[in-house]
Amino acid sequence: MRDLLRKLLREFEEENAFTKKESLFFKFLNNYKKSPNATSSKLGDFMLKNMKSFGLDPSEHTHYFNLYTQNYREDGRYDLTKKSELNQYHKLKSQRTSNQRAGDLVRELKPFKGSNLHAEWEKDYKGDWAYIVYSWNWYPIFMYKYRRWFEVDNKYSSSTSKHMSQSNPTRYNSSIGKTMIIVSRNEMKDLKSGNESVDKVITNKNEKFINTIEKQLNEFKQVRLGWDPRVRVGFNFMSVNIEDGNPVIDVEVVTVDKMNGLKIDREAGNFFRDEMMGVTKEYVTDLMKDYISRYSSSVLGRDVSRDIVVNVSYLDNPNIN
Repeated sequence: MRDLLRKLLREFEEENAFTKKESLFFKFLNNYKKSPNATSSKLGDFMLKNMKSFGLDPSEHTHYFNLYTQNYREDGRYDLTKKSELNQYHKLKSQRTSNQRAGDLVRELKPFKGSNLHAEWEKDYKGDWAYIVYSWNWYPIFMYKYRRWFEVDNKYSSSTSKHMSQSNPTRYNSSIGKTMIIVSRNEMKDLKSGNESVDKVITNKNEKFINTIEKQLNEFKQVRLGWDPRVRVGFNFMSVNIEDGNPVIDVEVVTVDKMNGLKIDREAGNFFRDEMMGVTKEYVTDLMKDYISRYSSSVLGRDVSRDIVVNVSYLDNPNIN
């Protein structure tokens, strides 16, 4: 009787695995998971779309996706799951697989051995675990650590490039790509060893981004955008800043030419006098915002399309064009 009481007391006192909002979110996902069209990829996108509504950080999408799928409860009573009952990723056994199937296992953070391609869980000197995908058994190409995905920017060789394509966790799950951070070989090495933090990497990239744009301030640039109609836009970067961790960029449109194939349509009229049929300021503004967002994401090494602020103004000179 005394042993039974101790056991009941331990169960009562043991800490729950999930917070209240996590339990509610997972129960919410159960309803979606039961729908006939709920594939793994669609579930991931559905999760990413709804995380903010439950007060969860979308950048931790992979953490919650695997936490949910590996600890799924059909009864939805995630509030009853204890920490000791959680499935722990780093205790999973490695499995043999073809390189073509590697991406599926990487997405689920499962250790595997392929052909000159493998993934394993490793612990750094601070005790933090990381899931690392290696090409040729030594070159880290992808890593999941601190609840974030990292991808190395140097593909090293054609064979490693192929390995990256085969094992890319975003291959059939675009939602992961929205939270991926592209890092250099040295940054990957320092993150892996525990000598670098995510915040420090992002801060360094933000500073590099600001320096890159500041060097281009008031430097006339041209870019071809859109398809129907296609236009050539001349613009200047006017200012750049990072506010609350997100880029804020001001650009001024100086010229807009309508294209006819590879040539400028000289009969299209003056854009600034609203003479250019089918080419409005709203159209050009949307194109510019999309272009600056993609450009900024490539420089920063992470997708900022949801958070970037791009202010587009127009040169007040209707005689141009």
